[in-house]
Amino acid sequence: MAHVHGAAAGAAQMGKSAGQGMMAEGMSGMMMGEMIKHGMTSQTAKGVAATGVVAAAGSTGGKSWLGKFLSHPLVLFGLGVAVGYTVHKYRKEIIQSANRTVEQSKDFILQQRENLEDIVAEGQEPDKI
Repeated sequence: MAHVHGAAAGAAQMGKSAGQGMMAEGMSGMMMGEMIKHGMTSQTAKGVAATGVVAAAGSTGGKSWLGKFLSHPLVLFGLGVAVGYTVHKYRKEIIQSANRTVEQSKDFILQQRENLEDIVAEGQEPDKI
């Protein structure tokens, strides 16, 4: 990329180098028209539009540093070790909690089945007035 001074020229160069020259110019022209309608000066509108184009081009450039860090093999290995240790340490509590959840879900299903049977039975009774 050629050395360019100024945000507007840099944004135009970035947009053209990314194959988005026409789209960037059209979008910035539309944004500038809206900004001028709302009382912004032409220079301010150009600066805001250029900043938006640069931000859009820069945000699609690649992963963030956090994404790169979290996908590093040593970090993933360390997280695996930490999770494995924690699961091993609390395995009895985890199993008890899972068994308790299974029992509660069975009770819930039985209650719902009884409620549904009651509703169906009420719907089948003849109305006595």
